[in-house]
Amino acid sequence: MRQNTKTIVGAINTNTSGVSTISAEFDTLGFNFAKIICLSSSTGTVASGTNNQLQDGDASTGSFATFAGYIQGTDWSGSATSNATSLAKVIWNVDLRGRKRFLRATFTHATGGVGSVILAELSNPGDGVSDAAAAGAANAIGL
Repeated sequence: MRQNTKTIVGAINTNTSGVSTISAEFDTLGFNFAKIICLSSSTGTVASGTNNQLQDGDASTGSFATFAGYIQGTDWSGSATSNATSLAKVIWNVDLRGRKRFLRATFTHATGGVGSVILAELSNPGDGVSDAAAAGAANAIGL
């Protein structure tokens, strides 16, 4: 049986003094949809302006550019109220058809926080995911 998703941990902040910004790059080759999830153990809000954004590029070391619909302060506004730690701070849902191969997510808090993470769930692959490594896991049950 084949699965239709791959989960990737892109960035984790475990700095006990806190940081306000983390970013992660994801190779989306072979997938048609991505969900980028930004989580934090802080109840703080996301930073204002264009600090939270999604970009795409042709290579992981190449230049990245923003694209319409995904830039905070231009296309959407972050919540100005305190956010529960049980909720994702930002979720981007991206149709990858017509996008460049690599995505870069930047997640910024208004104040420094600890325990931040950026995950990607890639789905709708051209060939299906049939083993743990392709699913982005050390162990995968029921593939």
